Amino acid sequence: MTDILADMYDSRNPRFEYSPLSRPFIANGTSVIVEIFRPFGQEHGWNLQVVDEGLDVTVWIDVFDTDREAFEQFLLTVEAEGIGSFAAMPIKPLN
Repeated sequence: MTDILADMYDSRNPRFEYSPLSRPFIANGTSVIVEIFRPFGQEHGWNLQVVDEGLDVTVWIDVFDTDREAFEQFLLTVEAEGIGSFAAMPIKPLN
């Protein structure tokens, strides 16, 4: 499935190469999409961003040497701060 996801992203934006580690991630009932990518044709410099259910994006400023390092940083963040750290602010209903 991750290859399908990567192919989908590549066809939408051919200027970027998406890692096969890019994927949906669900924990404690919260889902996000992990996107690991680099400019097409480069051999290094992987970027990491996480898109939450509200389509808010968390972007790491650091560039990672490998896609595996980027994904491990995501997992470390989830472990340290929880998946909720990526969740959009809840929408308050208007009464």
